[in-house]
Amino acid sequence: MLTIYSTPLSANGRKVLAVSHHLRVPADIKTINVYTGEGRTPEYLAINPSGKIPTLVDGDLTLWESNAILQYLSEACGDFELWSREPRQRADISRWLYWEASQWQPTLIPVLSGVVGRLLVPQLATAAAVEANWGDQSFQTLVRFLNQHLNGRAFMVGDGLTLADFAVGAMMMYFRRAEFPFDDFVNIATWYARLEDVPAWKATAVGPWAY
Repeated sequence: MLTIYSTPLSANGRKVLAVSHHLRVPADIKTINVYTGEGRTPEYLAINPSGKIPTLVDGDLTLWESNAILQYLSEACGDFELWSREPRQRADISRWLYWEASQWQPTLIPVLSGVVGRLLVPQLATAAAVEANWGDQSFQTLVRFLNQHLNGRAFMVGDGLTLADFAVGAMMMYFRRAEFPFDDFVNIATWYARLEDVPAWKATAVGPWAY
């Protein structure tokens, strides 16, 4: 049985847990709350020297980077469900995994950090409320691009749910608490509501992100 070290309080952690749940992976889930310092313990640093989550351990394989873990879970445990054996579709899904990691998430971190940090980091809990900077120009460029991509589409890639939906949707678990203007981006709103209805996504909704 493989082991997953994670927390559903984190976008990167939750997407791995949700995909694991969706694929019915028989994994031993060990919760590491990085927001209370559990990622910095000697025991965990011996598994993942960065102190970040998620981490997957399967025998002599120790794997980090959340999107790499998603691919491994699908191939090793899910018979390529949510992924693809067809090269073109697999490349298309990969494209969005890379986009999420290189553009979407890095751009969202400064937009959301004040809101998310106040809700999750104990020492910031008494800090004054901070609003998300939805007007950030870099974010506006990406969110308009994503909204256009989703025009006429039910899912990120193809006709069904894939790893791309979990990956791109993960950072959006913070959006409702941060009062994202969903009414201004109807295609994103419709697509994300569809992800929120996925049983595995519902099953991993905890803390401030439970709706």
